[in-house]
Amino acid sequence: MGTKGKKPLSTLEKRQRKLVKEETKKVAKEEKKERKTVSITGLDPAMITRVIEEVKNTGFATPFTLSQKLGVKYSIARKLLKELVKSNDVELVAKNRRIILITKK
Repeated sequence: MGTKGKKPLSTLEKRQRKLVKEETKKVAKEEKKERKTVSITGLDPAMITRVIEEVKNTGFATPFTLSQKLGVKYSIARKLLKELVKSNDVELVAKNRRIILITKK
């Protein structure tokens, strides 16, 4: 096994395996950060027109459906819907604290 003052080989092997696992996790984490898309903080007029077209094609929209189809965050989809309701481009069907449902006019 080991001699006085040295650790057994099995302990050293375990430590090396643990370090290798941590390195692979770090690499995977860095790749994940790179893959994240840049979120749009402001409401783009082109995005608003895309939402209006989407509502016309499907007949209704919720923040979840818009976030999936447009590839934006849920909070941005909610902001887009609120802006469209304010500007009277769409009709508000139902609203509570979690969901906004709109239809075309």
